[in-house]
Amino acid sequence: MRRWIVALIGVVSLLGLIGCSKTIEFTGKTEEWQVVCSVHPSNHVKAFVITYMGKDSQPVENVSYSFIESKNFSQSGTSETNSKNLKMSGKSTEETPYVEEDSFKLHIKWNDKEDTIAVVKKG
Repeated sequence: MRRWIVALIGVVSLLGLIGCSKTIEFTGKTEEWQVVCSVHPSNHVKAFVITYMGKDSQPVENVSYSFIESKNFSQSGTSETNSKNLKMSGKSTEETPYVEEDSFKLHIKWNDKEDTIAVVKKG
């Protein structure tokens, strides 16, 4: 009986560790932009990729972005690259532990246009 209890505690502990190491993903999309964000809580690493998906004949330029209403993503930045296939990315180590959230927003400006993308937790 005692071995059974020890084995059960071991299995529950292992499942807890596996659950903590799962990558948490967020996605959002409009006709012109796609964003994918991920957080790996056990490694304290977060990353994002913002991709231009528009069909404009003009290249994208003077792009600025900022994550808003997020407890985990607070990045903002600019790209002065002139491209029809623009992709911006970032990766960093979290200074604070992951905070559970279901959604946040990405505000983006380019070519005298702007958009706000809802970014939602997958799964």
